[in-house]
Parts: sequence; C-alpha cells; structure tokens
Amino acid sequence: MDVIRHLHQRSTLGKLTRGAIASTASVFKVHRSTISRIWKAYHQNALLPSLKAGRVGRPTVYTPEVVASTVRELPQSLRSTMRDMSEATGIPLPSLHRALKAGTIQRRSTRIKPLLTDENRAERLAFCRSLVPPVLTARVPPQAAPAKPWFNADKNIRKVYLTAGEEPEQRAWSSKRFVPKVMFLAAVAPPRYDEARGMYFDGNLGIWPFLEFAPAALLENNGGNHFRLPHLRKDALRRSRALMSNVSLD
Repeated sequence: MDVIRHLHQRSTLGKLTRGAIASTASVFKVHRSTISRIWKAYHQNALLPSLKAGRVGRPTVYTPEVVASTVRELPQSLRSTMRDMSEATGIPLPSLHRALKAGTIQRRSTRIKPLLTDENRAERLAFCRSLVPPVLTARVPPQAAPAKPWFNADKNIRKVYLTAGEEPEQRAWSSKRFVPKVMFLAAVAPPRYDEARGMYFDGNLGIWPFLEFAPAALLENNGGNHFRLPHLRKDALRRSRALMSNVSLD
C-alpha cells in the first residue's frame, strides 16, 4: 500500500505523471516493472487480493469430482445418512459436509408411492363380494380374520443424498399405511348377536383405545416432563368382560 500511496501523490485524475514509476522504483529500490505490475493490479482490483489463494497449502484430496463420482457409485440405500456414506466410501464426514454446503451433493426426500394394479383391485373386490351373502336375510358364516403384522420394511419419508443430475429411486408399496413399525394382534369378524351376554358384537377383537387427554408439559432443562403413561387396566377390563382371555377359531 505504500507503493500505491506514493504513486497516488504523483498522479492526476488517475494518470501518472512522467517519470512517476521510475522515481517510485528508486525510492523503494525495486525494478520499475514491479512498480508497473502493482499499479496495473490496483487498477484491476483496488482491494489487491492475495495471489496465494489456491496456490499454497495442502492440496485438496477429495475434490468435487472425486466426491461426486464416489457417491454416485453407491446404491441409494446406503445414502440415507452422512455417516453411512462416510463408512461406505471412506470419505471423512467433514469433507462430505463441505461437499453438501458447496452443492456437490444434495439432500432429497422420497415418499412411498402407491402400487395398486388393476389385478390388485379386482382381487380386493372379489374378496369383498365373497363375504356378502347371496340373500340379505341369510346368516353369515362365523369367520374371523386375524391380523398380526410385525415388520419394518420401509418408512414413508426417507432422505437420500444425490449428486448433480441424479434422481431418487422410486419406492412403491400398495399403501404407505401398510408399512407398520409395531405389532398389532387383532381379529376382525362379521357383526353378530351374542345370545349368551345379550349384546350385539361389533366384530372387533383385540383392539382397545387407551387415550388420555392431558395438558401439554414443557421439557425441563434436566430430565423430561415427568409424564407417566396411563395404565391399561387389563384386569378391570377382564372383570367387566370387555377383554377376552381365550379366543378360539374354527
């Protein structure tokens, strides 16, 4: 900046006077071409940025091209989290985070799409029609359909990291509600009249709601909100004959 300040004192309307470069070179004891180069660089960019940027320091190991090609070779099932990608590719987590910030990789979310063909619709319609008696006054045969799902095949919203130009793989199920994460043991039967208890049975076995309305409680700094889960009162339901202990199907 001393050179620029010295030249400004010997310029008029941004134009150097005759012999300004030579006199400045003699003052700072450098070649006149050095003074000329500094003056031209100042006119191109008055901030005079450092020319060392990108030329010094440790070279980048994981360039954007390397990260993009490495991530693109991975199956999308291994790209749900940064940690999975780091373990599968060997690229450190900080490098992946920098690539995400620079736009080399992108975070996308996918949802389960419905997969219900015409054949599936016909089968469902045929099953429903098979349960309808030919005559409305006819007695429906005692049937019960137990259900016991226990799996976690997929989830509705799943994030995936993609490179430029990639599209997320389409995930399709018959219904996004058919991907349970807990187990429900239930049996559904046609409604019928229970002559022993003198009650009309609605046909639902094994499902009882146990909801409790409570005011919202904020979490404390140390610990939770001290909310206790409600008791299911299984013994009381059995004493009132609202909960069956043994169910037999023929």
